[in-house]
Amino acid sequence: MADAQGGRINFTSKTEESLKGIMTRVLADVSPTDEELALSTAYSNDLVGRLKKAVPRDIKIVAVGSSARGTQLRGSSDLDIFLLFPRRTPRDVLEKKGLEYGKKIVRKGKNESYQVKYAEHPYTKLLLKDIGIAADIVPAYKINGADELGTAVDRTQLHNEFIKSRLSDSQKGDVRVLKAFLKAHGIYGAGARVEGFSGYLCELLICHYGSFTKLLSKSIYMKLPFVIDVLSGKEYHSRDQQVAPYVKKFKSEFIVIDPTDKNRNVAAVVSGEALARFIMASRILLTKPSLDFFYGIKYSDVYSERRVKRISRELDLDIYAITMRTSDVSEEIVVQQLRKLSKRISGALVDKGFSPIMTLEELSGCDAVISFIMDRYRSKSLTIRGPDLHMGHPVGAFFDSHPEALARFFEGGKVIMIEKAEYESPKELLNELIKDKSIYPSCINNKGARLYVNDIPEKYAKLIYSAFIFKTNV
Repeated sequence: MADAQGGRINFTSKTEESLKGIMTRVLADVSPTDEELALSTAYSNDLVGRLKKAVPRDIKIVAVGSSARGTQLRGSSDLDIFLLFPRRTPRDVLEKKGLEYGKKIVRKGKNESYQVKYAEHPYTKLLLKDIGIAADIVPAYKINGADELGTAVDRTQLHNEFIKSRLSDSQKGDVRVLKAFLKAHGIYGAGARVEGFSGYLCELLICHYGSFTKLLSKSIYMKLPFVIDVLSGKEYHSRDQQVAPYVKKFKSEFIVIDPTDKNRNVAAVVSGEALARFIMASRILLTKPSLDFFYGIKYSDVYSERRVKRISRELDLDIYAITMRTSDVSEEIVVQQLRKLSKRISGALVDKGFSPIMTLEELSGCDAVISFIMDRYRSKSLTIRGPDLHMGHPVGAFFDSHPEALARFFEGGKVIMIEKAEYESPKELLNELIKDKSIYPSCINNKGARLYVNDIPEKYAKLIYSAFIFKTNV
């Protein structure tokens, strides 16, 4: 048997039995209880019944999502109910009537309330407070195929039909085990914060490979670019001729073609880091099966300020933290803008000769932090590598753009310049950057932005420490 870092893994009967036992235990822990299933089913039927009385007969009502497909995790039995309007319905009417019907069935006397949420178009979220379940009432168009799409959510009904027709009961259990495994490693979910594996992608992977163990045993040898065509049951690897057109079409190297829409990559949001984490975690689990791999990272964030200082001291690195406040808007939006700001600042650091070893972004409510872990810089000079000598005009332009260079020389066929550093340390540059209003996205407030180096207040140190633990848990 190979170690967790490389080589082929040969399963022994003992290893297989161990993994089966672990999966049985995990499935028992993560599957909804009989009481939870009975409660969610009863309320789903109740809500569908209420809606049938409230909407015209030409609107079809269908329960969708993981609860309807039997792949939800324990404590995640929220409901998704779609109101499928005839395709001829004007878009504004669909949105208006969809909200109207969703609000109409709320029973305030039974401790129910609603919120209007927004995706591509508005929908109603019912909050069933007495049982701790929420239900999304979503208007969409009734379609028979992807060529009839009117809104992005219309696909969901097709996903529902495909998965329900393909997954056996045992495979539904494998989907739950896969979700628990991904969740433990922080890569379950397609939102901006995680950029991981969606529930539908999990279902498709089990459909394609047949089981959790087969998925793991195949994925550990994945070489990008990699394409899975679930509908045909085929997959294409890095050296196959069929791969190039898919890469060009989807502009991605990990592609899982939606069996209900050949023009959609279900894995489009999976980041390179999330995929790498999945492959590495799979290798380790198959090499040495352990229940711990399904229950997340165990650590304490008590006294995080001290813990962050210890990281700085033991690694002999400086930890820079920019703290700020964000607007009270969708977390998806804030996370995207926080990463955008982080890239801008990181780019400015690199341009001035300071390269972060690790960058962390974290958010809690309206408190946000961007942290750069860096070598302990202190330099009065900056080395700049120019273009190859044979490039002609760019070489001349490079010389012209550095008229005050302290030294010029050639190395490895490239022009090298040494000039006086504009900033002797990252702290000087970062203090200047956080005052520049132009670099901040709209939902991040620059007025309260502060820079800390190593000595970071506890509330922000907690965010940095948790992000660091996750980042380094490979």
